[in-house]
Amino acid sequence: MVNIFTPSKLLGLLFCAAFLWQGCNIINPHEPIPTYIHIDSFSFQQSPGLTVLRYDNSPSGQLPTLSHEINTVWVYYNGSRVGIFDLPATFPVVASGSGQLQIVPAVAINGQNNNVAQYPFYSPDTSTLIAQPGKIINYTPKTKFYRDVTVKLIDYFDESNNTPNFAQSGGNRSLRIMSDNAESYDGSKFGQIDLLAVGDSSVDSSRNIFTIPSGVAFIEFTYKTTIPFYVGLQANLSSVISSAPYYLSGISPTTSWKKFYLQVDGFTANAQGDSYNFYIKAVLADAQSSGKLLIDNIQLVTF
Repeated sequence: MVNIFTPSKLLGLLFCAAFLWQGCNIINPHEPIPTYIHIDSFSFQQSPGLTVLRYDNSPSGQLPTLSHEINTVWVYYNGSRVGIFDLPATFPVVASGSGQLQIVPAVAINGQNNNVAQYPFYSPDTSTLIAQPGKIINYTPKTKFYRDVTVKLIDYFDESNNTPNFAQSGGNRSLRIMSDNAESYDGSKFGQIDLLAVGDSSVDSSRNIFTIPSGVAFIEFTYKTTIPFYVGLQANLSSVISSAPYYLSGISPTTSWKKFYLQVDGFTANAQGDSYNFYIKAVLADAQSSGKLLIDNIQLVTF
């Protein structure tokens, strides 16, 4: 039997075909091609006008260290979150024309990789992204301390008399100032604790007390160590005997210099001290007979 398509039947078939084609587009809509951004690391810059104080609150002419440990970023495009990425990273941004790309630095709080958060004292990097669909754009974001941040130097170990701002308060070994370009983080002096035999330990506290204002507060430092160590605070009250030191975090060995961000405002809110001492306690791990801790650039950061 021969099918004869009249004009009305043909029109109906064309209508059905168009409907089915449109239905396919609804089920499989056209997807825009993203622009890809590749970031290796953040660039940390000096912040003009930053307040830098010595531990006794007197002005310091020394600038804070440019060290940082920014390993994660929060990314936003035109105010909408793109995602959270560990560095180095290549990530897609669905963009058309030009828009605002914001990259916010994040760090591991108290050394805990499961507690990575935007660091409150570092400014985000904001730039204009011109869409290049399918292309990879290599980009180095920049950050620095906000202008209203105060950095208090607890000890940079650069004293001319080679006396650290730390005194032995326990154990049989103590922290010393060392000068060794092969070991130094930034070519300057640093603090070092040597444990030379089984049973050795060291407990050192800052010689000078310092205040910590209310609000968010961190103590930052750089370190390299073959032995585990602990850091904490002692709260001092003028009306009573000072409390025992409270260790806030334990830190594992590392063969390269690292930056540590110790959040202290939770402790200070509960302790309500008039002033504080910073403590470093170093011990040998099981099966260790010797080891050493290198530490530098200890600073209190607050708003």
